[in-house]
Amino acid sequence: MRRLATCCAVLALMLAASASASAQQTVADPAQGPGCLGTPLTACIAWLRASMQLDEGRIASALSRSHWTDVNGKPFGAGLVDLSGRLPGRTQTQIMLLRLAPDNTVASVEASLLGDLIPARAAEAYDQSGVYDIVARILGRRCPGLERLAVYRFIENAVKPRIKMERRDLSAGLLGHHRLTARATEVPYCGARFTYTTFVEWTGANNMEAGRNPAGYWSIEVK
Repeated sequence: MRRLATCCAVLALMLAASASASAQQTVADPAQGPGCLGTPLTACIAWLRASMQLDEGRIASALSRSHWTDVNGKPFGAGLVDLSGRLPGRTQTQIMLLRLAPDNTVASVEASLLGDLIPARAAEAYDQSGVYDIVARILGRRCPGLERLAVYRFIENAVKPRIKMERRDLSAGLLGHHRLTARATEVPYCGARFTYTTFVEWTGANNMEAGRNPAGYWSIEVK
């Protein structure tokens, strides 16, 4: 039964693909689209296909893993679909995690960003992160009048003051391992809740700027 449901979902996406291909050329403002939050999974993926370049090879496998079952074949836990793609005019790949409600609608979307929002001040720095372009695709018309500058001011004035830092020094010395997490959780805006996360880890010196092998990510979650 699960396999049949997955096949039906894949078929629905294939049927939507032809319409999405032409729509992709005409999407001018993603904030005017249907969005993903609260929509059926197939409609969300069709919308993302229409407004950005998804990695098509990952969709079918992501759908097949979207729901877990226990040893008795019964579903448990929240469904999760991981997608990747690129925004128009961008070459960097962004990851999106779609968490599903029991009725297979999208309950939340967490997306990686192209830059850290903490040091951002000017609109140009926010533009580079891609945060508005992702948020607009997630919310769509459910947030009437959504504007780029309004999103940036919300992050600057409501999200950033709520950021809490947590540092962990997992080991010390030349091979020391350090980890820093900065997060603001579930800040309300336009009928949704936003969580921003910066995660970075490095080795060597206690000071991150003098350390080695820095790695991490920045993400925004909307639910």
